[in-house]
Amino acid sequence: MEEKRKSFRIRKPLLVKFRHSSGKQYTICITDINENGVRFLSTALFAGGDSLSLSLKLPNNPNQWQECKGEVLESKDITKYPGAFVSGFQTRIKFTSVPENTAKFLKEYCDFALRQDQALERIVEQQLRTCNKDSDKRSGVRINKFLVAMYSELTELMSGKWDITAIRNISTGGAVFTTKVFYNNSAHLRLMVKVPSKPFDWLDFDTRVVESRQLKNIEDLLIGGTYLTRVQFISVPLEKREQLDEYIEWFISRLTKQKNLGLE
Repeated sequence: MEEKRKSFRIRKPLLVKFRHSSGKQYTICITDINENGVRFLSTALFAGGDSLSLSLKLPNNPNQWQECKGEVLESKDITKYPGAFVSGFQTRIKFTSVPENTAKFLKEYCDFALRQDQALERIVEQQLRTCNKDSDKRSGVRINKFLVAMYSELTELMSGKWDITAIRNISTGGAVFTTKVFYNNSAHLRLMVKVPSKPFDWLDFDTRVVESRQLKNIEDLLIGGTYLTRVQFISVPLEKREQLDEYIEWFISRLTKQKNLGLE
């Protein structure tokens, strides 16, 4: 959605102080600001055109309140709208007088917050591209999500030792996780995964190792005793597949929602 304002709204929690025309002073937390104005939910109703003196607490100068003046553009009771789950007056204020020092800190903060949001958007887009790309190559979509897991090698005696690990990425067809030893492609592992949608249960899978290689750090140096192992799930019962598929769909839906919301 195209941004209608001169600068993007920054949705980060900030403290603001102001005095109502009734004489009562308020200190509230706002989550919508840019260099031109601010929007917040107030317990008091304002009249359009009212002038306010505002004090902002900005993270890049946390020890001082930044003073400025604003004019009320709109103040409306949101409890009248269908589906409202909070009460109060949504108030939009345009900055009319911003001292040079306050303007400097406000611009620095908005620029920094915008870069943060843009970096988050790039991460989300990258994850979605990975999901879309893998949906064409595999039977299921792969998501890059760390999940708690345990694994053990399947032997004839079924007495393998369990080790704790973290899933790097997972689909309904397989997973990638770290192991303490190298496994040949003929190895079979039992994998137990904790899925957030079922926090009190383990989803267990019988798997076949597809690849196992020693992990490298960011300097491309081998990390001793740590291997990145990719496995394929074998004969997954429909109930377990549906639980895993449900979680993957929820995760992708959340990423899509984050991307679509952008900085709105």
